[in-house]
Amino acid sequence: MPPAPDLPAVLLTLLLLGAVGGSLALWFARWLAPHQPIQEHEPLAAWSIGWINFGIFLCSLLVGIYLIQILGFGMLTALGVLDSEIPEQLTPGLALASIVLLQFPALFIILGLRNYYPRQFSGTLETRLLPWLIAARKTFPTFLRYLPLIWIASILWNYIVKGLRSLGIVNAAPPQELVELFSGGGSPILIALLALSAVLLAPYVEEILFRGCIYRFLKSKTLIPFAQLISGVLFAAIHGNLSSFGPLIVVGILLAHVYEKEGSLRMAICFHAFFNAFSLTLILLAANSEVVPLP
Repeated sequence: MPPAPDLPAVLLTLLLLGAVGGSLALWFARWLAPHQPIQEHEPLAAWSIGWINFGIFLCSLLVGIYLIQILGFGMLTALGVLDSEIPEQLTPGLALASIVLLQFPALFIILGLRNYYPRQFSGTLETRLLPWLIAARKTFPTFLRYLPLIWIASILWNYIVKGLRSLGIVNAAPPQELVELFSGGGSPILIALLALSAVLLAPYVEEILFRGCIYRFLKSKTLIPFAQLISGVLFAAIHGNLSSFGPLIVVGILLAHVYEKEGSLRMAICFHAFFNAFSLTLILLAANSEVVPLP
């Protein structure tokens, strides 16, 4: 009897081929379509708060998150949810606690500063307030068009990292810890909660911070292309992983581009969510395949 097909590998292949085919079809349709006037909407307002207030904003975030994490981890350890000893490898429970104790404090601090100090930290984040479903529907074709650009950036960055390693400039560049975590199995409930936080929570909070705040501030100090580049570099650097640094810069630039072009923060959030969901799907399929190596 012929061996049973490797279903995860088949699904992974179909997903990649479908993404490439869909992207090419969208670019071709865009090229064939007659020129249409760009939909008019108010320009995205810069965040002109000055360097001192911006420094206060960043310091409030860093100090607030640090204090809440100390308190949160201490409470979870005292309740026996987490072990008192630091594990050698990242566990699903520790990863979930880390994400929750990072994303929620950041969100509450940003919203608190905007609410209680509106003269210094408020401002319009969107010029087009789209319903979530419409924002997702409008964003998906854009995401699919740009997805191969992210792949190309990932391939090129991989060669750059290999070159740096061969020259002895950098050591080995392991994948992100969350990549290893999702591919290593564990509690299905914790893995599902991690996936939901990566697809829903992280895009929401990070887009408010990096595009709604940092990008708009940089836009008030420099030209738009430089603001998009710098915010993309900061977005990649905060993830703290060399192997994904290059492609995440491209992702950050694309997110700022979508935000600037459409005037909708929700569309940037949806783009980010689609990217995370697609990446996690690839990781999970590769992890359960017998022939496909992990990314």
